[in-house]
Amino acid sequence: MAGAIIGEISKIIEFHLEKEKAEKKKGKVVIGTVVGDIHDIGKDIVVFMLDVNGYDVVDLGIDVPVDTFVTKVKEVKPQVVGLSGFLTLAFDSMKKTVEALEKAGLRDSVKIMIGGGQIDGQVCKYPRADAYGKDAIAAVTLCRQWIG
Repeated sequence: MAGAIIGEISKIIEFHLEKEKAEKKKGKVVIGTVVGDIHDIGKDIVVFMLDVNGYDVVDLGIDVPVDTFVTKVKEVKPQVVGLSGFLTLAFDSMKKTVEALEKAGLRDSVKIMIGGGQIDGQVCKYPRADAYGKDAIAAVTLCRQWIG
């Protein structure tokens, strides 16, 4: 229900923010819930917060295959990639995604943040992400540090 509420709020304020956002884009972020996980409430809140803070966000949705992240990073050329996952099985998917970005020669051009209910500093080391965010405010703070 919280995800649906955020979606409706986003639609309401989107109209009012379009002009401001078009003029002041701070950078690009590609984000998605990794393959094997369909949880999106936290991701949707992060997308919303990044959007209203002036970032151009490409939301890949849920259960996103590794190759989709790689393809979209090549296409969009974001400064930040956000990997979301609530289930512990997402840890392996996050690791495989980071490895695929490395193999494609894209890892050095992006910062990778991860988030989700089970994510902490220890988990962050496993996929070799640059940082993790415990909530949407942390995600915005990381983007401000990395992009401006």
